[in-house]
Amino acid sequence: MRRDWKTYNIDPETTAVKPGGRQKRRGEPYVYSEQLIMLLLLLKFVLRLPYKQTEGLAKKVYGGLGIKIPNFRTLHYRLTRGAYCLNELSEIEELPQDFVISLDSSGLKVTNRGEWLGKKWGRRPRKGWIKIHVAFDIERRQVVELEVTDERTPDCKKAIELVEGVKGKAEKKGRRIKKVIANAGYDTHEFFRYLGERKIEPAVLVRKEAKISGDNPYRDRVVRAIRKGKKKWKKSADYGKRWLVEGFFSGFKRWFGEYISSVRFENIKKELVFKVAIANMFLAMGLG
Repeated sequence: MRRDWKTYNIDPETTAVKPGGRQKRRGEPYVYSEQLIMLLLLLKFVLRLPYKQTEGLAKKVYGGLGIKIPNFRTLHYRLTRGAYCLNELSEIEELPQDFVISLDSSGLKVTNRGEWLGKKWGRRPRKGWIKIHVAFDIERRQVVELEVTDERTPDCKKAIELVEGVKGKAEKKGRRIKKVIANAGYDTHEFFRYLGERKIEPAVLVRKEAKISGDNPYRDRVVRAIRKGKKKWKKSADYGKRWLVEGFFSGFKRWFGEYISSVRFENIKKELVFKVAIANMFLAMGLG
């Protein structure tokens, strides 16, 4: 028996919103639903396609099912005008009662066109870089908070914002952060004091030749422990679990490359939210 693929798996009525349909926005409603736009953006980012090629692929795959496909301009417009956050784009399970997060960051190129210019014309324009800072849930292996900055922003400047963001989400669900694991780039008196006052265990590696200040007991405790034996402290603090967030960045760059296709900073942030949400989905499926 021949299957009617137009009515199997994908319902055109759920992917294309008719004019006049109810949506939570002012003015004329969108013709294309958020679900359809997110599906096409997922294809674009996973396959590393420009918008034009994404439109062509979608029409080839879904055009025969009677689904109206947006053009590449509409797809770009919906990404840049959408107000997306990480919680909306990823299925994040309930946080454990007392959970551990690890902080880290990585650099990504804004564009890779400088490589071609250097080979073709001998020019060496300054490459644009951005940094993505993440808070990574060790137990579930999911990114639960992220910040995007330029390359001049040190890791320690975003540490409190990341933890505060995770802390706010956890408190809404009656959960708490037990420990924060981070490398020496997050070693500041302010950050240690922030964690200690909120009863969060700081598994933060201090810099070489760190001194006991006398006015910051939370940091001084770690300095003393490391002086007695760095390997022993790492083992007792589970510092070795930092490899999980490092592995996340390694997988992220394998899946999406080491560059960002967007140019404007606001669009860069939205692109990274989509990519991190997709990465979370891959990790939940065991594809990391």
